[in-house]
Amino acid sequence: MSFYDFNISQAVQQLLPPDKRRNNLYALAKSIIAAPLQWAHDLLFNTYLVGSSDPIYSSGTYNYQDKVIYNKQVYSSLIANNTDIPTTSNWILVSNTFIGVQERVLYNIAKLTFEYALNKEFGTTFRQPNDPVTPTHSDIYISPLAAVPNGFRIGSTEAGSSSIGATIASASIGGTYPFVYLNNFTINVPSAVLTAQTPQAIRSFANNYKAVGLNFTITSY
Repeated sequence: MSFYDFNISQAVQQLLPPDKRRNNLYALAKSIIAAPLQWAHDLLFNTYLVGSSDPIYSSGTYNYQDKVIYNKQVYSSLIANNTDIPTTSNWILVSNTFIGVQERVLYNIAKLTFEYALNKEFGTTFRQPNDPVTPTHSDIYISPLAAVPNGFRIGSTEAGSSSIGATIASASIGGTYPFVYLNNFTINVPSAVLTAQTPQAIRSFANNYKAVGLNFTITSY
């Protein structure tokens, strides 16, 4: 039970004065208050919590209260025989994303979780590793890159440190070049998906979940 399971019909009954909780008054209050509020609650809050599995919008005729996903946002039709595209006044924006918050809070930089999130967001196929039926990677998958340090290094071994002499050094010392890893991993995206989605859209989504200080590149295949 959570805030999102709020039952407005029950609340209406509880808020009526005890001497007014007769069946006819309760039925009237429920039809006037509870029915529309419960519809709005379920439409907005339930979609926000669990997300939407409604169909992707395609040109056609939609009935009153039909829901669709359009540009990764969820819309509900406000009229019958609706032939408009979402974003017009004949549709209501239900949620800015079709992925529910209870799922999104679980996303993180862990490779398997990150790949699942990317494939869910961009409508591609996620596959479990070492799947005996389809032993291939997910449509969008992550490959690590070897660490490439840039700048002067001081390590515990000679091999892990930059060299320095009396008058010269193998790299600049100080703030001229920050010590960073240029790219830590690559997000591999099918070329058809990358054509439909701008790299910035993929980068913006990935930036929500990658760890601070990790950098990545996007490539198509």
